Amino acid sequence: MDKEKIFSFYVSQIQDNFFPYWQSKYDEKNQGILNCINNTGDQILSDQKFTWSQGRYLWILSKLYQLTAENVFCKISGELLLKQMKGTKDFLLKYSLCPDGRCHFLLSREGKPVIDPELGRSDTSIFADCFALIGLAAYIRVTGDQSCLNETERLFESIQKRIAQGDYLTEPYPVPEGYRMHSIPMILVNTSFEFAEMQEACEIDSTKTIEYGLSKVSEILNEFYRDGFIREHISTEENYGLKLLDRHMNPGHTIEDVWFMAEFLQKYGALDTQMEKLELSALNAMEKGWDSVYGGLLRFVDRSGGMPVGEKGDSAYERLILDTWDMKLWWPHSEILYTTLLLYQLTDKVIYWEWYQRAFDYVFSVFPNTQIGEWIQIRQRDGTPQDKVVALPVKDPFHIMRNFIKIVELTHED
Repeated sequence: MDKEKIFSFYVSQIQDNFFPYWQSKYDEKNQGILNCINNTGDQILSDQKFTWSQGRYLWILSKLYQLTAENVFCKISGELLLKQMKGTKDFLLKYSLCPDGRCHFLLSREGKPVIDPELGRSDTSIFADCFALIGLAAYIRVTGDQSCLNETERLFESIQKRIAQGDYLTEPYPVPEGYRMHSIPMILVNTSFEFAEMQEACEIDSTKTIEYGLSKVSEILNEFYRDGFIREHISTEENYGLKLLDRHMNPGHTIEDVWFMAEFLQKYGALDTQMEKLELSALNAMEKGWDSVYGGLLRFVDRSGGMPVGEKGDSAYERLILDTWDMKLWWPHSEILYTTLLLYQLTDKVIYWEWYQRAFDYVFSVFPNTQIGEWIQIRQRDGTPQDKVVALPVKDPFHIMRNFIKIVELTHED
């Protein structure tokens, strides 16, 4: 692995393509980012703001600010980053956070909460709370500005309390009745990691946060992991081989969570004791999820490979699986780039380098839109662009740049 070559490539991708695109989407008047953008990336479709995206963008800005200060990015203005960081942080604090420690899911451009017409409330997704948290935590960590520390601590406490009590919603992915979702402990591993790093930077005891994060790693590897796979939904033993929800897997989620857990265990746990499960999970996700016809990762597959099968109910999630299983989405294809390089560095096993090369060749021949510097993020099975909402009606500023940043950090040699 030529670290210097890989490092230079992804530094260029970020500072020459991706950040120039996204810095122009900052709302100078109201703060925050405008990312309700069409698939080709050249038209803003709505000026509404998802807390989900605001928190994610704040995390990206914070990491870029840190690395720019370390002279990794020479073409990105630290002053510009700080301005957008403070503005996005202020928007989150002023408008996204509710007095009771929850977060509004969707806001107007000016910051007015939007009530979900079906649910009759604005706090419709615990994921939004978690993304707001990681953004605020990263901001505090890299700037040393603790003016929003109390709000960030209250938000983390609120997330933990509501998870424990089952007092939360998960839009746009409602939990089917009788099921538990992998995405909940998964996001809590990453949320806990970011919060613990913030605590350490502020010289606050992080012991309880680390214990909480380790408990979520344990939940995934002892309850959701089975037979070499991380299951997205679990219910009963009899449903394991019977129901579509129980049989299907999300290759991108597994690949992403492998690095979440590896990162957490490498710093706070015993990574060597769990490497076998992490490796099997990643390899099975890539082998079963890779499209043998067109290349690339399918969105959902049966754990034996191919189209998801099994007895069907009528939940919204099952309809989503069957409607979009063969699509090629941006985020799994950025996750596989980082996870394969991380596993190669951790294990020195050539299979991960081979998977990285396979993924790299596919990704950079299919996704980039060279006219704007971003990717056309949503594509059909054969790689052709498709104008279709697959989660939120947004263009995502997070997954690609986060993984490119992670690769830059992984390959950076002082």
